Amino acid sequence: MSSELEFPISISKLPAPSETLILPISQPASVAVAQECGVIAFKNLQAGFRFKRWRKHGATVICKFSAQVEQECIATLNPVFSRVEESIERQFLPEHSSDYNMPEIVDGEMILDPEAADLPDIIVGDSINLWDILIEELILVINPFPRADSTEPKSEFLEKVQSNKAGEPTHRPFSDLKTLITEKKAINDVKSVYTLLGIESMKFQA
Repeated sequence: MSSELEFPISISKLPAPSETLILPISQPASVAVAQECGVIAFKNLQAGFRFKRWRKHGATVICKFSAQVEQECIATLNPVFSRVEESIERQFLPEHSSDYNMPEIVDGEMILDPEAADLPDIIVGDSINLWDILIEELILVINPFPRADSTEPKSEFLEKVQSNKAGEPTHRPFSDLKTLITEKKAINDVKSVYTLLGIESMKFQA
């Protein structure tokens, strides 16, 4: 991951609960996030974080973010613009923390209560990278199959399709199968004629 996407917060030294930390987002960072999320670009990407102590050693992280997203239409390759805006809350615990209650394991399977709260994220070391949280949540809310309102393909897309049609023979397996069936039917018809005429010495190759 790009060095632009590093903003660690110590889980043992959290900001005050009343404080909102605004993630500084430079242009290089915005470009790097777009690459991580598989989109063309983000515009007006903003993210704010608040922190609370969770249990004895953990932390609750509340993140509010918004952005304009530019993607490529899966059908036409035209640009697609959308807006995302979310507020999420997640819990984090240091690795090997005594606060972590391991779910019950029966016959080698972990038993999870669907009504229970989500399990906390386990972190290695003492810090949480805020960029990791933001990128993970962006990926979850971005439409993975964007489609433009217009269905008119871009000119270069049409040119590529037309070039493929003109320059390369198209293999049509069902058309080939139809030809094979027609040929075998013709051979069988000829065999029937020779049988009716009493000619049995003729050899045929199917």
